[in-house]
Amino acid sequence: MTPTLAPDLPQRMAYASALRQRGAIRTKAVERAFATVPRHLFIPGGFWRAGRFIPVPKQVGDELLEEIYADKALMTHVPKDEDAAGRYSSTSQPRVSAAMLEALQLSTGLKVLEIGAGTGYNAALTAAITGAEVVTIDVSDVIVAEARQGAERAGAATVTALTADGYLGHPAAGPYDRIVVTCGVTGISPHWLDQLTDDGLIVAPLAHGGFHPTLAITLDGSRLLGRGVMSSDFMNAAGPLYAWPTGQTPALTEPLPVQPLTTRKCIGPVLTPERYYDLWFHLGTRSGRTTRAYVDGLDPALGMACLHDPDRGTAWIQHTGDSHFVGDPSIADELTAHVQAWVDCGQPAIADHHAVLESTDADEPVFRPVEWHVNTDPSAGR
Repeated sequence: MTPTLAPDLPQRMAYASALRQRGAIRTKAVERAFATVPRHLFIPGGFWRAGRFIPVPKQVGDELLEEIYADKALMTHVPKDEDAAGRYSSTSQPRVSAAMLEALQLSTGLKVLEIGAGTGYNAALTAAITGAEVVTIDVSDVIVAEARQGAERAGAATVTALTADGYLGHPAAGPYDRIVVTCGVTGISPHWLDQLTDDGLIVAPLAHGGFHPTLAITLDGSRLLGRGVMSSDFMNAAGPLYAWPTGQTPALTEPLPVQPLTTRKCIGPVLTPERYYDLWFHLGTRSGRTTRAYVDGLDPALGMACLHDPDRGTAWIQHTGDSHFVGDPSIADELTAHVQAWVDCGQPAIADHHAVLESTDADEPVFRPVEWHVNTDPSAGR
C-alpha cells in the first residue's frame, strides 16, 4: 500500500528534488518515495534542536514543515529521566537515508529486514519502493511502538515493527532479499547471513577509523565481501554488534588532555569535506589506530581524523593538509607516510575500497573486514 499523501505535497516534492540535485537520489523510485512518504507523521511528538525540545502538533505549520523537510537529522529521543526510550534515537539525515536506499538496489517485491527502527520513516520509504513486506526491529518497546504508529498514520501497511534483538535478526519472516542496518555496528551478525537470500545484499554502517562509513556486503561463494559506499555516521548499537576487537582504537568520547601541539605544514593536499572522508577512510584501512579525537587548540570543523596510540601520542590531519601532533614525533611520521601513500595511489574514494570479511572468535561472533584493497573488482583480493 502506498503511504497516504498529505496536504504538504509541494514541500515534499521540493525536498525530494533537492536530494536528487545533491546526488543522494539517483533513481525515480527513490525520488518518488521521498516525494510521497510524509516525514512529519513519523516525528513522535517532536524533536530536539540545540538542547530544546520542539513539539510537532497534529496540524503542522509551514515554518515547522520547512524544518522537517530539510536535509537534517532530527533527534527524537535523548536519555533524560522523562524520556521512556532511555537512549538516543533519531530520524536520519535524509541525504544519508537516500544514499543507503540507492545502495540497497531495491526493486518491486523485494523483502527487507531493517535493524534499528528509528521513527519508522526509513522502513516506510523502503516499502514505498518495493511494495513488499518490510520488517523493522529494535530492542526498545517505546521506539517500536512509535515506529508502528508512524507507519499506521502514513498508511504504510506493509511495514511491520517488532521488538527484537538486532544481533539475532528476525528469522521467522525470512529469508530477506535485503538487510539494512541503521545504527553503527562493528561487524556483521552471522544470524543476518542465515536470513539472507543467496543473492541478497546487506547495507550497514561499520565502525571504521572512528566513524561509521556505509558498506555494502555480499556473499561470493564461501567468502563475504564488502565494498565502501559512502561516508556516514550513526549512533552506536549495543551488545555484540558493538564489540571492539583487540588492536583497534574506538572513537574517543572525551577530549584529550591539553598538551602543546606541534604543527607540520602541508603534509597532504587541501581537501573538500567529502574528499577528506575519503582520506580518513583510507587511513582506517592502513592502521587500526585511526580514530577521531578532540583537543583544545584544534578547530573540529577542519577535521579531527587522527592516529592515536596511548603509548606514543596523537597526530591529526586536517582539511588544510596540515598535521598537528602531541607526543612522540614517530606518530606524526607514521601519519605522514599513510597520507602520502593515499596520494601516491591516486587518492581513492571510499567506493574504491573493497574488503574480505571474516568471523571473530568471540562467543557472539561478528564478521569484520580483515583485508582491504583498492580495486574496482570486488571479487579481487586474496
